[in-house]
Amino acid sequence: MSFFKDDNQKIKLILLHILIGLVVFLIKPTSVLINLLMIAFFVLFVLKTKDKTYAILISCAYIAMSDVFFRMTKGLVFYELHKYLLIVFVLIGFAFQFNKTRGKIYLLYIGLLLIGIIFTNYDYEDEVRKMIAFNLGGPVSLGIVALYFYKKKIPLSKLVNVLFYGLLPVVSLTVYLFLFTPSVKDVVTGTHSNFTTSGGFGPNQVATVLGAGMFILISRLVLSKPRNLLFFIELFLLILVTYRGLVTFSRGGIITGIIAGLFFILFTYNKAKLSMRVKLIKAMFVFVFLGVVIWGYALVTTSGLIENRYANKNAIGQEKKDISTGRSTLIQTELEAFLEHPFVGIGVGKNKQYRYENTGIEAASHNEISRLLAEHGTLGIIAFFIIFFTPLIFRLENKNNIYFYSFFLLWFLTINHSSMRIAFPSFIYGLALLDVTYETKNKKVAKSQIQSKHSS
Repeated sequence: MSFFKDDNQKIKLILLHILIGLVVFLIKPTSVLINLLMIAFFVLFVLKTKDKTYAILISCAYIAMSDVFFRMTKGLVFYELHKYLLIVFVLIGFAFQFNKTRGKIYLLYIGLLLIGIIFTNYDYEDEVRKMIAFNLGGPVSLGIVALYFYKKKIPLSKLVNVLFYGLLPVVSLTVYLFLFTPSVKDVVTGTHSNFTTSGGFGPNQVATVLGAGMFILISRLVLSKPRNLLFFIELFLLILVTYRGLVTFSRGGIITGIIAGLFFILFTYNKAKLSMRVKLIKAMFVFVFLGVVIWGYALVTTSGLIENRYANKNAIGQEKKDISTGRSTLIQTELEAFLEHPFVGIGVGKNKQYRYENTGIEAASHNEISRLLAEHGTLGIIAFFIIFFTPLIFRLENKNNIYFYSFFLLWFLTINHSSMRIAFPSFIYGLALLDVTYETKNKKVAKSQIQSKHSS
Protein backbone atom coordinates (compact mmCIF):
# COMPACT_ATOMS: atom_id res chain seq x y z
CA MET A 1 0.00 0.00 0.00
CA SER A 2 1.40 3.42 -0.95
CA PHE A 3 0.64 6.82 0.48
CA PHE A 4 -2.01 7.42 -2.16
CA LYS A 5 -4.78 5.44 -3.84
CA ASP A 6 -5.10 7.68 -6.90
CA ASP A 7 -2.03 6.36 -8.73
CA ASN A 8 -3.97 6.17 -12.00
CA GLN A 9 -4.66 9.90 -11.80
CA LYS A 10 -0.98 10.60 -11.22
CA ILE A 11 0.01 8.46 -14.20
CA LYS A 12 -2.45 10.40 -16.37
CA LEU A 13 -0.94 13.69 -15.18
CA ILE A 14 2.56 12.45 -16.02
CA LEU A 15 1.37 11.44 -19.50
CA LEU A 16 -0.27 14.86 -19.90
CA HIS A 17 3.01 16.58 -19.11
CA ILE A 18 4.90 14.35 -21.49
CA LEU A 19 2.44 15.55 -24.11
CA ILE A 20 2.94 19.18 -23.04
CA GLY A 21 6.70 18.84 -23.55
CA LEU A 22 6.10 17.38 -27.02
CA VAL A 23 3.51 19.99 -28.09
CA VAL A 24 5.61 22.94 -26.88
CA PHE A 25 8.64 21.61 -28.75
CA LEU A 26 6.66 21.18 -31.97
CA ILE A 27 4.62 24.40 -31.67
CA LYS A 28 6.54 26.80 -29.44
CA PRO A 29 3.88 29.57 -29.29
CA THR A 30 1.62 27.15 -27.40
CA SER A 31 3.89 27.64 -24.39
CA VAL A 32 2.26 30.99 -23.58
CA LEU A 33 -1.24 29.57 -23.90
CA ILE A 34 -0.45 26.52 -21.76
CA ASN A 35 1.14 28.68 -19.08
CA LEU A 36 -1.88 31.01 -18.95
CA LEU A 37 -4.26 28.05 -18.78
CA MET A 38 -2.26 26.54 -15.92
CA ILE A 39 -2.31 29.85 -14.02
CA ALA A 40 -6.08 30.18 -14.49
CA PHE A 41 -6.58 26.59 -13.36
CA PHE A 42 -4.58 27.03 -10.17
CA VAL A 43 -6.26 30.32 -9.29
CA LEU A 44 -9.66 28.63 -9.54
CA PHE A 45 -8.31 25.61 -7.68
CA VAL A 46 -7.19 27.77 -4.76
CA LEU A 47 -10.41 29.77 -4.64
CA LYS A 48 -12.64 26.68 -4.69
CA THR A 49 -10.65 24.41 -2.36
CA LYS A 50 -11.53 24.52 1.34
CA ASP A 51 -8.05 23.55 2.50
CA LYS A 52 -6.36 26.77 1.36
CA THR A 53 -2.91 25.90 2.67
CA TYR A 54 -2.83 22.63 0.76
CA ALA A 55 -4.18 24.21 -2.43
CA ILE A 56 -1.68 27.08 -2.25
CA LEU A 57 1.18 24.66 -1.63
CA ILE A 58 0.25 22.63 -4.71
CA SER A 59 -0.14 25.76 -6.83
CA CYS A 60 3.15 27.26 -5.65
CA ALA A 61 4.94 23.94 -6.23
CA TYR A 62 3.81 23.84 -9.84
CA ILE A 63 4.48 27.53 -10.46
CA ALA A 64 7.97 27.43 -8.90
CA MET A 65 9.06 24.26 -10.69
CA SER A 66 7.63 25.29 -14.09
CA ASP A 67 9.41 28.65 -14.09
CA VAL A 68 12.46 27.46 -16.04
CA PHE A 69 10.46 25.41 -18.56
CA PHE A 70 8.27 28.37 -19.51
CA ARG A 71 11.23 30.77 -19.53
CA MET A 72 13.10 28.43 -21.84
CA THR A 73 10.15 28.11 -24.23
CA LYS A 74 9.19 31.82 -24.19
CA GLY A 75 5.98 31.05 -22.34
CA LEU A 76 6.09 33.96 -19.88
CA VAL A 77 4.13 37.14 -20.40
CA PHE A 78 7.02 38.87 -18.63
CA TYR A 79 10.27 37.36 -17.38
CA GLU A 80 9.73 37.48 -13.61
CA LEU A 81 6.08 36.35 -13.84
CA HIS A 82 6.38 33.20 -11.73
CA LYS A 83 8.04 35.00 -8.82
CA TYR A 84 5.09 37.38 -8.75
CA LEU A 85 2.67 34.48 -9.04
CA LEU A 86 4.07 32.98 -5.84
CA ILE A 87 3.22 36.27 -4.16
CA VAL A 88 -0.27 36.33 -5.71
CA PHE A 89 -1.16 32.85 -4.48
CA VAL A 90 0.12 33.63 -1.01
CA LEU A 91 -1.86 36.90 -0.94
CA ILE A 92 -4.98 34.89 -1.74
CA GLY A 93 -4.14 32.79 1.29
CA PHE A 94 -3.71 35.91 3.41
CA ALA A 95 -7.15 37.11 2.31
CA PHE A 96 -8.66 34.04 3.92
CA GLN A 97 -6.24 33.33 6.77
CA PHE A 98 -4.19 36.44 7.67
CA ASN A 99 -5.25 36.26 11.32
CA LYS A 100 -3.49 32.88 11.51
CA THR A 101 -0.16 34.18 10.23
CA ARG A 102 2.73 33.64 12.64
CA GLY A 103 5.83 34.51 10.65
CA LYS A 104 5.82 38.23 11.36
CA ILE A 105 9.64 38.20 11.57
CA TYR A 106 9.65 38.02 7.78
CA LEU A 107 7.97 41.42 7.58
CA LEU A 108 11.15 42.82 9.12
CA TYR A 109 13.21 40.90 6.55
CA ILE A 110 11.18 42.35 3.67
CA GLY A 111 11.39 45.84 5.20
CA LEU A 112 15.18 45.63 5.42
CA LEU A 113 15.36 44.77 1.72
CA LEU A 114 13.06 47.59 0.67
CA ILE A 115 14.94 50.17 2.75
CA GLY A 116 17.89 49.59 0.44
CA ILE A 117 15.95 51.23 -2.41
CA ILE A 118 15.74 54.49 -0.45
CA PHE A 119 19.51 54.68 -0.06
CA THR A 120 20.26 53.86 -3.70
CA ASN A 121 21.34 56.67 -6.03
CA TYR A 122 20.05 55.77 -9.47
CA ASP A 123 21.34 57.51 -12.60
CA TYR A 124 18.84 58.78 -15.15
CA GLU A 125 20.15 56.07 -17.52
CA ASP A 126 19.34 53.27 -15.07
CA GLU A 127 16.31 51.08 -15.78
CA VAL A 128 15.24 51.41 -12.17
CA ARG A 129 12.12 49.25 -12.26
CA LYS A 130 13.95 46.36 -13.93
CA MET A 131 16.93 46.65 -11.61
CA ILE A 132 14.71 46.49 -8.52
CA ALA A 133 12.44 43.76 -9.87
CA PHE A 134 15.34 41.56 -11.00
CA ASN A 135 17.32 41.86 -7.77
CA LEU A 136 14.51 41.95 -5.21
CA GLY A 137 11.83 39.85 -6.92
CA GLY A 138 13.29 36.59 -5.61
CA PRO A 139 14.20 37.72 -2.06
CA VAL A 140 10.87 39.50 -1.52
CA SER A 141 8.86 36.56 -2.84
CA LEU A 142 10.80 34.36 -0.41
CA GLY A 143 9.83 36.62 2.46
CA ILE A 144 6.14 36.64 1.55
CA VAL A 145 6.05 32.87 1.00
CA ALA A 146 7.81 32.35 4.33
CA LEU A 147 5.42 34.73 6.09
CA TYR A 148 2.48 32.59 4.96
CA PHE A 149 3.88 29.06 5.36
CA TYR A 150 5.62 29.57 8.71
CA LYS A 151 4.25 26.91 11.11
CA LYS A 152 1.38 26.00 8.79
CA LYS A 153 0.24 22.46 9.56
CA ILE A 154 0.14 19.86 6.80
CA PRO A 155 -0.05 16.04 6.94
CA LEU A 156 3.00 14.18 5.62
CA SER A 157 0.87 12.45 2.98
CA LYS A 158 -0.24 15.80 1.56
CA LEU A 159 3.31 17.15 1.56
CA VAL A 160 4.45 14.16 -0.50
CA ASN A 161 1.56 14.92 -2.86
CA VAL A 162 2.64 18.56 -3.13
CA LEU A 163 6.08 17.43 -4.27
CA PHE A 164 4.47 15.27 -6.95
CA TYR A 165 2.79 18.32 -8.47
CA GLY A 166 6.14 20.09 -8.39
CA LEU A 167 7.59 17.17 -10.33
CA LEU A 168 5.17 17.46 -13.26
CA PRO A 169 6.81 20.49 -14.97
CA VAL A 170 10.16 18.68 -14.67
CA VAL A 171 8.65 15.89 -16.76
CA SER A 172 7.75 18.37 -19.52
CA LEU A 173 11.20 19.98 -19.27
CA THR A 174 12.96 16.62 -19.58
CA VAL A 175 10.91 15.62 -22.62
CA TYR A 176 11.68 18.98 -24.23
CA LEU A 177 15.41 18.54 -23.59
CA PHE A 178 15.49 15.10 -25.22
CA LEU A 179 13.67 16.47 -28.26
CA PHE A 180 15.87 19.60 -28.44
CA THR A 181 19.14 17.62 -28.42
CA PRO A 182 18.41 13.94 -29.15
CA SER A 183 22.12 13.31 -29.76
CA VAL A 184 24.24 14.64 -26.91
CA LYS A 185 27.43 13.31 -28.45
CA ASP A 186 27.10 15.62 -31.46
CA VAL A 187 26.96 18.84 -29.45
CA VAL A 188 29.37 18.28 -26.55
CA THR A 189 32.83 19.57 -27.47
CA GLY A 190 34.20 20.87 -24.17
CA THR A 191 33.72 20.87 -20.42
CA HIS A 192 31.97 24.22 -20.09
CA SER A 193 28.28 24.46 -19.20
CA ASN A 194 26.40 23.48 -22.33
CA PHE A 195 23.52 25.64 -23.54
CA THR A 196 22.57 23.23 -26.33
CA THR A 197 22.05 20.24 -24.05
CA SER A 198 20.14 22.63 -21.75
CA GLY A 199 17.49 23.38 -24.35
CA GLY A 200 19.17 26.57 -25.52
CA PHE A 201 18.73 28.11 -22.09
CA GLY A 202 20.91 28.77 -19.02
CA PRO A 203 22.49 25.47 -17.93
CA ASN A 204 22.71 26.63 -14.32
CA GLN A 205 18.99 27.25 -14.06
CA VAL A 206 18.06 24.07 -15.95
CA ALA A 207 20.35 21.95 -13.78
CA THR A 208 18.89 23.54 -10.64
CA VAL A 209 15.37 22.41 -11.52
CA LEU A 210 16.51 18.98 -12.74
CA GLY A 211 18.45 18.52 -9.48
CA ALA A 212 15.32 19.40 -7.53
CA GLY A 213 13.40 16.90 -9.66
CA MET A 214 15.96 14.23 -8.79
CA PHE A 215 15.45 14.93 -5.10
CA ILE A 216 11.65 14.77 -5.39
CA LEU A 217 11.84 11.44 -7.20
CA ILE A 218 14.31 9.98 -4.71
CA SER A 219 12.20 11.01 -1.73
CA ARG A 220 8.99 9.71 -3.31
CA LEU A 221 10.58 6.39 -4.23
CA VAL A 222 11.89 5.99 -0.69
CA LEU A 223 8.41 6.50 0.81
CA SER A 224 6.54 4.21 -1.59
CA LYS A 225 6.55 0.47 -2.19
CA PRO A 226 7.73 -1.06 -5.50
CA ARG A 227 4.46 -2.83 -6.24
CA ASN A 228 2.69 -0.53 -8.65
CA LEU A 229 3.14 0.96 -12.07
CA LEU A 230 3.64 4.51 -10.75
CA PHE A 231 6.71 3.41 -8.79
CA PHE A 232 8.44 2.05 -11.89
CA ILE A 233 7.43 5.09 -13.98
CA GLU A 234 9.01 7.39 -11.38
CA LEU A 235 12.10 5.19 -11.22
CA PHE A 236 12.46 5.50 -15.01
CA LEU A 237 11.90 9.26 -14.74
CA LEU A 238 14.72 9.45 -12.18
CA ILE A 239 17.06 7.84 -14.71
CA LEU A 240 16.07 10.28 -17.47
CA VAL A 241 16.14 13.40 -15.27
CA THR A 242 19.53 12.49 -13.78
CA TYR A 243 21.08 11.88 -17.19
CA ARG A 244 19.79 15.13 -18.66
CA GLY A 245 20.95 16.95 -15.56
CA LEU A 246 24.47 15.59 -15.91
CA VAL A 247 24.81 16.52 -19.57
CA THR A 248 23.97 20.17 -18.92
CA PHE A 249 27.55 20.23 -17.60
CA SER A 250 26.35 22.52 -14.82
CA ARG A 251 27.38 20.89 -11.56
CA GLY A 252 25.76 23.01 -8.86
CA GLY A 253 22.15 21.96 -9.29
CA ILE A 254 22.92 18.26 -9.70
CA ILE A 255 25.26 18.09 -6.70
CA THR A 256 22.65 19.98 -4.65
CA GLY A 257 19.94 17.49 -5.61
CA ILE A 258 22.15 14.53 -4.72
CA ILE A 259 23.13 16.03 -1.35
CA ALA A 260 19.48 16.77 -0.50
CA GLY A 261 18.46 13.23 -1.47
CA LEU A 262 21.26 11.73 0.60
CA PHE A 263 20.28 13.79 3.65
CA PHE A 264 16.67 12.67 3.26
CA ILE A 265 17.64 9.00 3.16
CA LEU A 266 20.05 9.29 6.11
CA PHE A 267 17.60 11.24 8.25
CA THR A 268 14.75 8.88 7.44
CA TYR A 269 17.00 5.91 8.23
CA ASN A 270 17.91 7.43 11.59
CA LYS A 271 14.23 7.79 12.55
CA ALA A 272 12.90 4.60 10.95
CA LYS A 273 11.99 1.24 12.40
CA LEU A 274 13.92 -1.88 11.45
CA SER A 275 11.67 -2.87 8.52
CA MET A 276 12.00 0.61 7.01
CA ARG A 277 15.77 0.61 7.55
CA VAL A 278 16.09 -2.62 5.58
CA LYS A 279 14.08 -1.04 2.76
CA LEU A 280 16.28 2.08 2.82
CA ILE A 281 19.46 0.01 2.58
CA LYS A 282 18.02 -1.78 -0.47
CA ALA A 283 17.02 1.56 -1.95
CA MET A 284 20.53 2.91 -1.49
CA PHE A 285 21.99 -0.05 -3.39
CA VAL A 286 19.49 0.55 -6.21
CA PHE A 287 20.26 4.28 -6.35
CA VAL A 288 24.02 3.67 -6.34
CA PHE A 289 23.69 1.04 -9.07
CA LEU A 290 21.55 3.33 -11.21
CA GLY A 291 23.97 6.20 -10.57
CA VAL A 292 26.90 4.12 -11.86
CA VAL A 293 24.95 3.07 -14.96
CA ILE A 294 23.80 6.63 -15.72
CA TRP A 295 27.30 8.00 -15.15
CA GLY A 296 28.75 5.33 -17.45
CA TYR A 297 26.26 6.17 -20.18
CA ALA A 298 26.99 9.89 -19.77
CA LEU A 299 30.71 9.12 -20.11
CA VAL A 300 30.06 7.38 -23.42
CA THR A 301 27.74 10.06 -24.87
CA THR A 302 30.08 12.91 -23.85
CA SER A 303 33.26 11.11 -24.93
CA GLY A 304 34.49 11.18 -21.32
CA LEU A 305 34.22 14.96 -21.03
CA ILE A 306 31.66 14.78 -18.21
CA GLU A 307 34.32 13.14 -16.03
CA ASN A 308 36.69 16.02 -16.72
CA ARG A 309 33.97 18.52 -15.86
CA TYR A 310 33.29 17.02 -12.44
CA ALA A 311 37.02 16.54 -11.84
CA ASN A 312 37.49 20.28 -12.58
CA LYS A 313 39.56 19.64 -15.70
CA ASN A 314 39.37 21.12 -19.17
CA ALA A 315 38.69 19.20 -22.39
CA ILE A 316 42.29 17.93 -22.67
CA GLY A 317 42.45 16.81 -19.05
CA GLN A 318 44.36 19.71 -17.51
CA GLU A 319 43.19 20.66 -14.03
CA LYS A 320 41.65 24.11 -13.77
CA LYS A 321 43.06 26.45 -11.14
CA ASP A 322 39.68 27.81 -10.05
CA ILE A 323 37.00 25.22 -9.22
CA SER A 324 34.44 28.02 -8.92
CA THR A 325 34.83 28.81 -12.67
CA GLY A 326 35.74 32.41 -11.91
CA ARG A 327 32.99 33.09 -9.39
CA SER A 328 35.41 33.50 -6.49
CA THR A 329 36.79 36.59 -8.20
CA LEU A 330 33.28 37.96 -8.69
CA ILE A 331 32.39 37.31 -5.06
CA GLN A 332 35.58 39.06 -4.00
CA THR A 333 34.47 42.24 -5.76
CA GLU A 334 31.15 42.08 -3.90
CA LEU A 335 32.97 41.75 -0.58
CA GLU A 336 35.10 44.75 -1.53
CA ALA A 337 31.92 46.69 -2.29
CA PHE A 338 30.62 45.81 1.17
CA LEU A 339 33.83 46.99 2.83
CA GLU A 340 33.61 50.30 0.97
CA HIS A 341 29.92 50.80 1.87
CA PRO A 342 29.40 48.70 5.03
CA PHE A 343 26.20 50.30 6.35
CA VAL A 344 23.65 50.45 3.50
CA GLY A 345 25.69 48.94 0.66
CA ILE A 346 26.21 50.21 -2.86
CA GLY A 347 22.48 50.11 -3.67
CA VAL A 348 19.87 47.72 -5.06
CA GLY A 349 20.81 46.63 -8.58
CA LYS A 350 24.17 48.43 -8.55
CA ASN A 351 26.30 45.31 -8.26
CA LYS A 352 27.02 44.79 -11.96
CA GLN A 353 27.80 48.46 -12.51
CA TYR A 354 30.22 48.49 -9.57
CA ARG A 355 31.98 45.35 -10.80
CA TYR A 356 32.28 46.62 -14.36
CA GLU A 357 33.68 49.99 -13.26
CA ASN A 358 36.26 48.35 -10.98
CA THR A 359 37.23 45.22 -12.91
CA GLY A 360 35.79 45.53 -16.40
CA ILE A 361 33.85 42.28 -15.82
CA GLU A 362 30.11 42.21 -16.52
CA ALA A 363 29.36 38.69 -15.25
CA ALA A 364 27.28 37.97 -12.13
CA SER A 365 28.52 35.90 -9.18
CA HIS A 366 25.16 34.12 -8.79
CA ASN A 367 25.69 34.18 -5.04
CA GLU A 368 22.79 35.70 -3.12
CA ILE A 369 24.71 36.10 0.14
CA SER A 370 27.56 38.17 -1.31
CA ARG A 371 25.02 40.18 -3.35
CA LEU A 372 23.10 41.02 -0.18
CA LEU A 373 26.32 42.21 1.44
CA ALA A 374 27.35 44.34 -1.52
CA GLU A 375 23.99 45.93 -2.28
CA HIS A 376 22.47 46.17 1.23
CA GLY A 377 25.46 46.34 3.56
CA THR A 378 24.79 45.68 7.23
CA LEU A 379 21.05 45.68 6.53
CA GLY A 380 21.71 42.76 4.19
CA ILE A 381 23.57 40.89 6.92
CA ILE A 382 20.62 41.28 9.29
CA ALA A 383 18.20 40.21 6.55
CA PHE A 384 20.27 37.12 5.82
CA PHE A 385 20.51 36.21 9.50
CA ILE A 386 16.72 36.33 9.70
CA ILE A 387 16.15 33.92 6.83
CA PHE A 388 19.04 31.65 7.82
CA PHE A 389 18.39 31.25 11.54
CA THR A 390 14.58 31.42 11.70
CA PRO A 391 14.08 27.92 10.20
CA LEU A 392 16.84 26.50 12.42
CA ILE A 393 15.28 27.97 15.56
CA PHE A 394 11.88 26.64 14.49
CA ARG A 395 13.51 23.23 14.03
CA LEU A 396 14.63 23.21 17.66
CA GLU A 397 11.02 23.38 18.85
CA ASN A 398 9.41 21.31 16.09
CA LYS A 399 11.18 18.28 14.66
CA ASN A 400 8.32 16.67 12.76
CA ASN A 401 9.33 17.61 9.22
CA ILE A 402 11.47 14.73 7.94
CA TYR A 403 12.18 16.82 4.84
CA PHE A 404 13.49 19.80 6.80
CA TYR A 405 17.23 19.41 6.26
CA SER A 406 16.75 18.52 2.60
CA PHE A 407 14.56 21.56 1.96
CA PHE A 408 16.91 23.84 3.86
CA LEU A 409 19.94 22.56 1.96
CA LEU A 410 18.16 22.83 -1.38
CA TRP A 411 17.50 26.49 -0.63
CA PHE A 412 20.89 27.35 0.85
CA LEU A 413 23.04 25.58 -1.74
CA THR A 414 20.93 26.91 -4.61
CA ILE A 415 21.28 30.56 -3.58
CA ASN A 416 25.03 30.03 -3.39
CA HIS A 417 25.43 28.78 -6.96
CA SER A 418 22.37 30.20 -8.75
CA SER A 419 21.33 33.13 -6.56
CA MET A 420 17.56 33.72 -6.70
CA ARG A 421 17.14 34.17 -10.42
CA ILE A 422 14.28 31.66 -10.53
CA ALA A 423 11.22 31.07 -8.34
CA PHE A 424 12.36 27.72 -6.96
CA PRO A 425 14.46 28.88 -3.93
CA SER A 426 11.58 30.96 -2.53
CA PHE A 427 9.21 28.00 -2.63
CA ILE A 428 11.56 25.35 -1.28
CA TYR A 429 12.51 27.65 1.61
CA GLY A 430 8.83 27.95 2.54
CA LEU A 431 8.53 24.15 2.71
CA ALA A 432 11.21 24.05 5.42
CA LEU A 433 8.92 26.14 7.66
CA LEU A 434 5.94 23.76 7.60
CA ASP A 435 4.66 21.95 10.67
CA VAL A 436 4.31 18.40 9.34
CA THR A 437 1.75 16.21 11.11
CA TYR A 438 0.93 12.51 11.07
CA GLU A 439 -2.64 12.61 12.41
CA THR A 440 -4.35 11.70 9.14
CA LYS A 441 -6.31 8.84 7.70
CA ASN A 442 -2.91 7.50 6.60
CA LYS A 443 -1.60 7.58 10.15
CA LYS A 444 -1.01 3.85 10.27
CA VAL A 445 0.94 3.96 7.04
CA ALA A 446 3.10 6.85 8.19
CA LYS A 447 3.79 5.31 11.57
CA SER A 448 4.67 1.97 10.04
CA GLN A 449 7.42 3.65 8.05
CA ILE A 450 8.70 6.40 10.29
CA GLN A 451 8.80 6.54 14.06
CA SER A 452 6.53 9.07 15.71
CA LYS A 453 9.36 10.47 17.83
CA HIS A 454 11.31 13.05 15.89
CA SER A 455 14.21 14.13 17.99
CA SER A 456 17.49 14.93 16.38
